[in-house]
Amino acid sequence: MDGKQNQPTVSGPEPSGFSTLWARLKGALAALAARRPRPADPAPREKASRRAAKARQDPAEAAEVKAWRKVHGRPAFWMAPFFLVFAALYAVPHLALILEPQAPRSLITALVAALPDWAEPLSAMLAGWLWAPWWLGLIGLLFRLRAAWTAGKAVLDAVGWGMAALVVEGGAWLYFGREALETFSVAEQTGAWRLLAAEFIFLFLTAVLFGPDTNQRVRFEQS
Repeated sequence: MDGKQNQPTVSGPEPSGFSTLWARLKGALAALAARRPRPADPAPREKASRRAAKARQDPAEAAEVKAWRKVHGRPAFWMAPFFLVFAALYAVPHLALILEPQAPRSLITALVAALPDWAEPLSAMLAGWLWAPWWLGLIGLLFRLRAAWTAGKAVLDAVGWGMAALVVEGGAWLYFGREALETFSVAEQTGAWRLLAAEFIFLFLTAVLFGPDTNQRVRFEQS
């Protein structure tokens, strides 16, 4: 009698089937979701606005960046092609001497002819630099490529590298270039220094327009 009472009562076979498995799966997923901790605050967006990023920036770090840009200038990626243009202009005479050593002026004329009509004066300006030795052109090319690369970081530093190239080639033109140009035509002699003047104007305007804003009100104190 007691043995029968201790035996478990079996009401029937355990239910099985797709509905039972689906119910167990839903219960397990609900238990996992309940255990997973929820973040207190939503993650910040990767692409925040410039104004919001500036507001979250450390004041000391912002002051340091401002002071650095006051000396080196702001990034100006769009100015890099202009530095590359002058690098190409000074490199064309050396390239013409390599490709057509017997008739470099013909190659320069053909290249300029492919440009619009307003670029026709470039033919004499480029031919006026056929006197320059290859090592001078290499130094100027490296400096101007460096200027184009630096423009994406600090525009005033790019102007500095461009000015270095201008000083090197301008100094060579003053030191022995004008004597070498005595056998050139008058148009080529004039074009040689006009190319220098064009680059100087470009560098000067770039430094003025994209340099730091230092305009401050002048206060006059009356004694």
